[in-house]
Order: sequence, then C-alpha cells, then structure tokens
Amino acid sequence: MNHFDEMTALLLLEGQVEAQRARELRAHAGGCPQCRELLLALEKEGVWLRQALAEDEESVPARLTGAPAHSAVPWGWIATLGFGAGGAYTLWSSIIEPWQAQAAQAGFTQGNVLTMLFFSGAFWKGWDAMRSLTEFLAVATLGTVVLWLLRRHLRRATIFTAVLTAVLFALALPSSTTAGETAHGKPNYTLPAGQEVKTDLIVAGDSIRIDGDVDGDLIAFCDNLTVIGHVKGDVIAFAREIRVNGPVDGNVRTWSQTLFLGATVGRNVTSWNETTEVDEHAKIGGSFMGGGRDVQVDGQVGGDLAAAGDTVEINGSLGRNATIRSSRLSLGPNSEIRGQLKFSGHHEAEISSGAKLASPIDFSFRKEGPDYRSVRYYWHRVMIWGASFLFGLAVLLLAPGFFLDATTACNRFGLATGFGILFLIATPIAAIVVCITIVGLGVGLAAILLYVISLYAAQVFVGSWVGEKLLGTSRGVGPAIGRLALGLAILRVLRMLPYAGGFVTAVVLVWGLGAMVLAVYRRIRPEQAVPAPAPAVA
Repeated sequence: MNHFDEMTALLLLEGQVEAQRARELRAHAGGCPQCRELLLALEKEGVWLRQALAEDEESVPARLTGAPAHSAVPWGWIATLGFGAGGAYTLWSSIIEPWQAQAAQAGFTQGNVLTMLFFSGAFWKGWDAMRSLTEFLAVATLGTVVLWLLRRHLRRATIFTAVLTAVLFALALPSSTTAGETAHGKPNYTLPAGQEVKTDLIVAGDSIRIDGDVDGDLIAFCDNLTVIGHVKGDVIAFAREIRVNGPVDGNVRTWSQTLFLGATVGRNVTSWNETTEVDEHAKIGGSFMGGGRDVQVDGQVGGDLAAAGDTVEINGSLGRNATIRSSRLSLGPNSEIRGQLKFSGHHEAEISSGAKLASPIDFSFRKEGPDYRSVRYYWHRVMIWGASFLFGLAVLLLAPGFFLDATTACNRFGLATGFGILFLIATPIAAIVVCITIVGLGVGLAAILLYVISLYAAQVFVGSWVGEKLLGTSRGVGPAIGRLALGLAILRVLRMLPYAGGFVTAVVLVWGLGAMVLAVYRRIRPEQAVPAPAPAVA
C-alpha cells in the first residue's frame, strides 16, 4: 500500500472514512513509520487548536481587569512643580526684574520697554489708528474661524484663504504718508540750514547731515550721522558713527560703533555703542543708560545713570543715583554724584581728590568666571535648569505634536546643524531688513522676539533627545517629562564644564534650532499624493 496524503489522514482522524477503508489505513500506519508520524503530528495540532479556542472563550481574570493602583502622593508632579516654580522665580528675580529696574532708572518710566516702544515711543507715532486696527483684528479672527469651520465645503480653500488674507492685510496697512517724511540718500543726504521738516524725518544713506530743524522725530539708518540742527522729537539712529551737536527736545536712542554727544537733550539717552562720549558741554535732562567697551561722561546728567562696559569714566555731574558694572571705574576731579553710587567690578574705583560724592561707594567685587566653590553658584544652576524644564514642559503640554517632531528631527544631526547655522545668521539679518522698511517694523520686531524664544527653546528638544537615547523611546506624556528632565540636567552639567561649556552651548544652539526648522517644514509642506498605478494593457 502506498503512503497516504495529509487530507486522507485528516479524514481518518475526523472519522469521515468508511470502516473498511479506516481499518486498512490504520493497519498501514501501524507498519509505516512515515504515515504514523504524520497522523501523530496532525492529532497534536488538533488538540492545540481546540485548547486555543477554549481559552478564548474563558473570562479575563479579575486581577487583570482591575484599575492599576496609584501612589497616594504624586511625588513626580510635586517635584516638577517645585522645580518649575523655582525656575520661574529665578528667571524673574535674576533677569527680568533687575533689567526692568535698570530700564526704569534710565528713563523708561512706563516700566516695560516693549510697551514704551510700541505704544508710546517714536516708533508708534504715525500709527494712531489703534481702534481701527483692533476692530480689524476682531473681524479677521471671526472670519478665520468661519473659514476653518467651512473648510470642507470650500473648493481650493488654500488659495481662497491666502488671497483673502492678503487683501485684508493690504486694507489694514496704514498709508505710508502718515509715518512721516521719508528720504533716501544717493548716497548722502543733507538737510540744509534754515530748512524745516514739519513732521517726522526717516532717512537712510551713507552719510547723513542734519543742519536744519526737524519738528518731529529723526530716524536714521546710515554709516555716519551728524546732527547740528534742532530736533524737537526723538533721535533714533542705527549707524557706525553718530555725532549729536544740536539740541534734542526728546530722547536719544542710538545703536552704533561711536557716539559723541555735545548738546542738550531734554529727556533721556540710551546708548549701545562700542564707544560713548558725553562732552562736558552736554546736558541730559533725564537719565542715561549706556553699554559698550568705553563709556565717558563729562557732561551733566539730571537723572540716574546706568552703565556697563570695560571702562567707565565720569568727570561730570549726576543728579541722582548711579549703577555701574565694569572692569574699571574712574571718577575725575570735576565729578559730582548727588545720589548713591553702586559699582561692581574687578578693582576698586579710582577716585580723584576733587571728586564729590554724596555717600561712600557701594562696591562689590566681581570675580572673573564662575565661583565653583560657592553653593550659591550650583543652586543658581539648579534654578536655571528648573526654568528651562518649566518652559519645555509648557511646550510639551501645549504642542505635543511639534515637540515630538522636533525631538525626532534631532536624529538628523548633520542636516539639523546645517539649517541651524543658516537660520542663526540669516534670521536677524532678515528681521533688521524688514524693520528698516518701517511698514514692516511690527513684523520685524515680532520676528526678533520669536527668534530669541527659539534660541532658548533649542536646548529643550536636544535635551529630550538625549533623554530618549539614555532611557529608550517610550510613548506618553509621563515618560516624555522624565526624559526631558534628565536630558536638560545632563546638558546643564556639560555647559558648566570649563572651556568645553561654550562649545557645548554652541552645538546645542544650532542643533536644536535646526531641528525646530525641520519640524516646522514637515508640518507646512504639502502632502504629496501617491499616484495610482497605471492600468495593465491587455
């Protein structure tokens, strides 16, 4: 008898074969090892199948269906909130509050520089349609919500929304004539003596000379600026060299390489330059705030003085208090300080015998570099870690999808670093160019603010990536929080290392910034449809 096949064996096991045929098959299997092994294998498979079906019908044990037990005290969340609160307090007490106090001493009496800049400073003049702008924003927001709700019923919704948004923004932009008189040097510009500009003057060029009078504000973007005439508003200048020898009734705000002030300023002076010189004939009615390499004040300052630089020299009179942070401070024989002088530096101040001080100098020695022996230094690092962790936690909870995409993008180190270097350099340049256009001033300032936030957020995504590499990838908010905390702690320790800390900071900055760029690109790029396969040709 030949060997029987698998189907015959299955029919035999199920009793589907006639009795005579079954006896023949069993007799054959008794003497044929191959067929006998096949019958045994099929019989075992049948037993396993019946047992699996029987287990599926059994009820789930109660120990598996019960809710998991939770700890009575959520220590993880308590520690997170504690470190977050400590980080927020440190951020406020060590950065925001001192900066706000110094800004108030320098004449920013509104208490908030951004509020002053947007709503009460020279940048806001000419943009007086605030009520219309508010109404427009309300209508635009409502329209956006309606379009979002009807997005499924609109054809070509993307094109329609883009065109409608562009039209609304074009209608909302103020007329360029309301922002003041605009002039462009070709390449130089001169306002002749005896000529008067009745409104604000906004001018750009290589060399700008103002011999006439400006009834409003003077806003200049140039290489050299010389002001001899009378400016009844503010002087806001971005230049390499600035010389103000004419009276200014308002404020003087400059960002340049060199500033020479030799006239009367009715209100306050803010100077962020490499070299600042206030001549002995200069008079500042309000306060002076300056920063740079060298700051020299030989004139009169009616209010407070706040200065930071490598060398600060005072040989004039100060009507109120002075706060100075520099490597070297020198008080000349004609210096007179009627308020309190606080000085933080590497050496004590050099005081001439003719200097007049209302009270002794409040001197605090500032050591170069961090003090690794101080407990306060490490506690401050912990608080800074808590602030970064609080910021990362907010990003994780508010935008978990973007957080995950940016963390995943950190795996592409080379590409992320390349994009990070590109955007690190190109973004501020583009924002400044937009600010120069005046009409795009708000957009440029918003871009700079977003740029600063992005630089701070770079460490969050790199830290989360480091935590995942150490603890492994896991889903859920809880594991992500733990990995974020661990990664940020490791980055903070690496940045504390002498010499290597600066390199680690630079790498984290460009790496995280590039990862955010890749995450944004992934979200805004259009999804490409997969083409359908072509029908087969008969």
